[in-house]
Amino acid sequence: MSIPDTTTGLTFITHSGISVACSDCRTADDLYGGEHFSTLTEARDALDLYGWSRAHDAEPTPATDTDDTPIQDQHWRCPSCSVKRVCAISGHLPRTLDVYFDPGTGAEHHGLQVCERCARDLTSPKRIDPPADYPAASPTGRTLSWDQNDLPEGDELADALLMLIQQANAIGWLTRWDAYLTAHPDASTPFGGYRLNIPAALAAADRITALTRRLRERLADATVPATCTHLATMTDQP
Repeated sequence: MSIPDTTTGLTFITHSGISVACSDCRTADDLYGGEHFSTLTEARDALDLYGWSRAHDAEPTPATDTDDTPIQDQHWRCPSCSVKRVCAISGHLPRTLDVYFDPGTGAEHHGLQVCERCARDLTSPKRIDPPADYPAASPTGRTLSWDQNDLPEGDELADALLMLIQQANAIGWLTRWDAYLTAHPDASTPFGGYRLNIPAALAAADRITALTRRLRERLADATVPATCTHLATMTDQP
């Protein structure tokens, strides 16, 4: 595998095959995944097909009406650098984006301008923070793991816990939003929400109670087999 030339600025690099590199950023811009071509003509035709542009300004000899620069001496820009070059010469095409509302923090971002051509941010958005009582999100989580051979009830218990946590979380979320919207009836709100299924949550709670009672009885009667004392460390700390 060859390493692109980073010193001469040439676009076409000859080795066991021919790879391409942008005259400006020195990457292939995902052209064919960096594939090597068999001939210079094949490589140049691929650049034409995939939106590359000739970088006449980067070549030692200015272009003429009868350009006879050999392919191996030509410079080309990838699509990304091509649009950046146009913007550098002609200026950006500014567009003001719509107000962005971040439901996690409640902040609104106003006035961000981007270039429609090169996608560069032209301004920094103005951030407007929500009232202090906004029900901001603070997500967290835990990872559970067990061996199904040793704890066959694990799947059922985990499913029931997930249902109970999701539904109890939804009720808490709605309660906080109810208080906030009562105080701020015109406030922005997040899209969508939770799907409530209270009967399923109650059934899950009952199932958890039954499963944990069974597991508690098993643990209360548990002893470490004499042959396995070296495989476990006992502690009486709760």
